Amino acid sequence: MNENEQNLNNNGLPRPGGGPWWKPGMQILSEVSTWIVVPIVLALVFGKMLDARYGTKPIIFLVFAGVGFLVTCFGMYKVIKNYMQKIQPPKSPLSGGQKSSSLDKGRTEEGLNEK
Repeated sequence: MNENEQNLNNNGLPRPGGGPWWKPGMQILSEVSTWIVVPIVLALVFGKMLDARYGTKPIIFLVFAGVGFLVTCFGMYKVIKNYMQKIQPPKSPLSGGQKSSSLDKGRTEEGLNEK
């Protein structure tokens, strides 16, 4: 399969943002993995180093581990929140701010959604 065929969705239209079908998944995986690994590893390395320097064996290590965990949670929340905003449908001004789906639009047009 050539590169042009990989960049098309099932309808034969170009993918939004371009690139292969797996690109968004790999992008999210790399962002979340980075937020998991980097803060915790840095916290543990520096905590161990400072404990050895000041002779406070597990105290700084454990404090930094906790701070690293909190930073990781915040970073993952930020990445996932950003991703969720990208995939949610826009809010319809006619529906009172509620999200509308294509099924609701079809029902409304056919008169099936009346109460």
